[in-house]
Amino acid sequence: MTGTATDPRATAFGFAQRRSWVFSAWWYPGVLAISGAVHAGLALVLGQSPELGLFMAVLGAVFASLGWVFTVWPRFTRKAPKPASDIPRVEQGIRITPGMIRTFLIASALGIAALVLFTPKGGWPETLPILGMLITLPLGVAAGLAYTRWLMTNSAELYARWLERR
Repeated sequence: MTGTATDPRATAFGFAQRRSWVFSAWWYPGVLAISGAVHAGLALVLGQSPELGLFMAVLGAVFASLGWVFTVWPRFTRKAPKPASDIPRVEQGIRITPGMIRTFLIASALGIAALVLFTPKGGWPETLPILGMLITLPLGVAAGLAYTRWLMTNSAELYARWLERR
């Protein structure tokens, strides 16, 4: 492993980190909005109150919008990225993210299965909106983590294309 000052990948990783930060600012609140919308939709179909889902959908949409607005400058800047300061940590993140995603999805599936198994008979309709939300949320988070890893893995190519457009 080389130090950041001499590692030619530092600037490309820095570019990917900037893109990851911009993506995360709107994606994760957007996932909250989508899971809230799923909850509200299922609650309405079942004749339940969609209040919790609507609150989550609005809150997520507001924060996703704010995240998008607050990251306009780094999204469209032509300024060179700040080089990554800890290359070994970036490499570690690339290596361990697939395991983190699997662990997160398995733990979520076990929690959902426990909810399904231990819901009293006849209680299924009341839990369906919660299940919809609990399924949507981890899938969105896992997709975000996978995309962030993809950005880091393909940082050299992405940075080279950005330099050409710049």
